[in-house]
Amino acid sequence: MSRDQQFISVPVPAQYVTRVYALLAELDLREEEMSSPLPGGTQGAEPDENWPVEEWTVDNFRSLIATDLPSIQRVAAMLDLLAAEPERAYSTTALVERINLDRGQIKGALAAFTRHLHAHYGRGNWPMKFEWATDPHSTYPAEAFYRLDKVNAARWREARATA
Repeated sequence: MSRDQQFISVPVPAQYVTRVYALLAELDLREEEMSSPLPGGTQGAEPDENWPVEEWTVDNFRSLIATDLPSIQRVAAMLDLLAAEPERAYSTTALVERINLDRGQIKGALAAFTRHLHAHYGRGNWPMKFEWATDPHSTYPAEAFYRLDKVNAARWREARATA
């Protein structure tokens, strides 16, 4: 606990105490997640210096498409959506609604995707970018927004068409 952190007493109806605890834990988790951005980010996220940042090629995308791992196929579903509208940023909430995955599945897929990139591609950068922002249609105070630039979107679509 930092010295500037203060505690105050707030009366809470007994039936809501456990929910309040859960909300406080969730807020702590969100602050922790926001302080350690995901790779490939645009707002203050530095690429992991242990892994090179390399341009994504059509062949790289074909290789991803051919990977049968469920986590990689979940990321491929994200890329399908992002490539359909290059430069459009989709919030995590929007992804949950459109690709029929829950937040945990998206988070897990992206973590596995990063490990896959390190192990099989020797790189640290994702093909899509992300940034933290607020989605007015979400109950979350801030969440990740993902987008694919025009070049990578075109390469992804070409890889999908020829895979």
